[in-house]
This record gives sequence, C-alpha cells and structure tokens, in this order.
Amino acid sequence: MKNFKAKHRNKQRGMTLVELMIVLLIGAIVLIGVVMYFGSVSASNRSSKIVAEFSTAIPAIQSAYQSRTSFATVNTAQVAQNRWMSNEFLEMTGSTPTGNIMTQWGPVTFAPAASNNQVQVTMNNIPSRECIKISEMFNGDSYITASINGTSVKDKATSTMVDLDATGAQCNSSESNTMVFNFGRG
Repeated sequence: MKNFKAKHRNKQRGMTLVELMIVLLIGAIVLIGVVMYFGSVSASNRSSKIVAEFSTAIPAIQSAYQSRTSFATVNTAQVAQNRWMSNEFLEMTGSTPTGNIMTQWGPVTFAPAASNNQVQVTMNNIPSRECIKISEMFNGDSYITASINGTSVKDKATSTMVDLDATGAQCNSSESNTMVFNFGRG
C-alpha cells in the first residue's frame, strides 16, 4: 500500500511570521501618519479659536476704554465679568463668570502695562504647534509688543512684523511656552 500522504504537500494556511510582521509594520506606519495629521489639524483648530477670540475681545476692550484716560483698571476679572471673551473661555459658576479666563492649557491674564497706556495679556503652557500658529496674529496692527518665553518677537516701534526666526526658535524650545503681548487703544 502506497503512502499518499507523503506525496501530497499540505497547503499553507494563514501567514508566515515574516508576512505578519510586514502587515503590522505597514499598519503602524499608517497609524502614525493619521495621528500626526490629526495632531496638526487639532493644533490648527485650537490656535484658530484663540486667534478669533482675541480678534473680537481686543476691539471690545478698546471700545469700553475709549473715553477713559488709561487702562489702569483693566484686569482679568473685569474682562471675564463683562464677557469681552466668549463663554467658551470663561470659567463659570452656573451661568455667572467667576472672573477667570481659561484656555485648555491654563489661565489667560489681563493687566495694565506701559504706564497704564496698554493692556498686557499673558498665556502660559502653550504647546509648540499652537504657539507658532498663535504668534501669526501678532502681525496685526493691534499688537504693539509680543514676546515668547521672555524673548521679544515683535516691537511695533521697530517693525510691524513678527520676527519669524525668534518665533520659531522660542516656540520650539519648549512644549510649555509663555506668550505675552500688549495692545493699546487701536
């Protein structure tokens, strides 16, 4: 009696270990690409919200102080209580602002500056991607001075444009950046 099993080769079922590793590697590369893409889109969306918020809040503050001699009394609580920034950024108790203004990274503060002739805004813990996107708003005429991590990136007395080299260097020096800018009467 002949052994038929010896002549018949078993057909391969499934994948080899090498094929499985290749599939997993391709899947990981695709997943990393998707995460990086959505991280970039999310950073752009978060920074766009802040830029849009300041583009409405600054004129509202300037308008409220138009007939006053200085910005001596401006402060974070006043900006919050008068809702010069939208509810999305206001810390609330029920439907009443507490006096704090928050981004997802931390508080935003407002204070008088330059002998009460300007308002200084400070934001802390800003990630690199958002820092770069937000700094683009400093090119606007409303912004007199701006600094990132203590380094000046704009001084309207010397240039109306942001120093892109300083901005890039400072925003990429940390994942927790401090942005400070001043605006005046407009």
